Amino acid sequence: MFEYNYLLMHKDCVCGEMALNVDTGALLSFRLTDSKAAPFLGNADARRMARWLAARAVPASRESMRRLLERAGITSTEYLVKNLALSLSDTYWICPRNTGLSWSDVNLYDANADRNGILPYHNESSYDPNASLGGQMEKYWDISRNPPVLVKTAYRQFGQQAVNEAFAVYVHERQNTPFPFVRYRLRKTADNGLQSLCPAFTSAKAELVPAMEIVDSRKPSNDISLYDHYIEICARHGLDREYIRDFMDYQTLTDFVISNMDEHFMNFGVLRDADTLTFLAPAPIYDSGNSMFFEVPVRAGGLTRPELLRQKLTGLHDTEEKMLRHVKNKKVLKESLLPAPSEVLDFYAGQGIPEDKADFIAKSYEQKLSLLRDFLAGKEVSLYQEKKKPAGAT
Repeated sequence: MFEYNYLLMHKDCVCGEMALNVDTGALLSFRLTDSKAAPFLGNADARRMARWLAARAVPASRESMRRLLERAGITSTEYLVKNLALSLSDTYWICPRNTGLSWSDVNLYDANADRNGILPYHNESSYDPNASLGGQMEKYWDISRNPPVLVKTAYRQFGQQAVNEAFAVYVHERQNTPFPFVRYRLRKTADNGLQSLCPAFTSAKAELVPAMEIVDSRKPSNDISLYDHYIEICARHGLDREYIRDFMDYQTLTDFVISNMDEHFMNFGVLRDADTLTFLAPAPIYDSGNSMFFEVPVRAGGLTRPELLRQKLTGLHDTEEKMLRHVKNKKVLKESLLPAPSEVLDFYAGQGIPEDKADFIAKSYEQKLSLLRDFLAGKEVSLYQEKKKPAGAT
């Protein structure tokens, strides 16, 4: 028999009871008590909540987190639990049973709360909004700002991940798109790193529901793709079906343009009213750091069309050609407003990326544009078709 030693909270609503291993933070058992406010659109169970905790914990592979965990002798999930699973993305948290804590005691959005950096549970709980901050880039919340500002630091490849996020903003701005996107700005660090900064797009009134929770909230029909399954659930929860489909098509096409390889289900989602639980809008497009051939070795001439299509995605599908098959409205992207390869070269070189890498990025991007033009013209874009072409043909 498990001891349900924590309560799963949504603000001051008790959503469920959790049995957590106090030594590791692992979920042993979960019992749902309020299906309306629970994660996964009310369909939380033990399997889903184990996934929820794992996704919420900071990856132990991130260097700064690895050092912190080693010093403290704990796991990333245990650190999450010590910080009551609080996040600046939503209003969920876990409350140790019989402590009498309320949302007002722990609300991270209340920057004026005088807690001296300590949560009112016990002295081992730190007031750390970063304990639930996922992703591989080094990052932290600057909660001295209102709204809080997310600061992501890049050192690898001359800080290219940060430059990539700024380039994605450049693409979206030139499109004059009606769809929301995060506006990152760049800042250099004293130790030759680059930072991308953006204000929080969530608050105590508007929270993020990741696509992971949406698609896993109900079993999809056998005759429907996860892409359409996601759109269908969003429409059932009040979003305009045509708008959310156009948004997804725009996101898919722009990810293709910038070769974003990180399209997993925690990298997009929906904003909802944190009090009424009403879906408000798709979350702004964010997290484009792993794009523009970030980890591809430099070589003269750039990547060929077949090589571009061989790149592996992390997300709904493992290749870009499979993602393109879902796009129904090609008009959401204006090819004429995309940056020219020469502009891409100037953009990356202007941010300190070495000339050979900037040239490689620009030439690979040029080939990507040629694939995009074929797709927009109604031609099939696939690795199979590329292999059928004579050598040197495009």
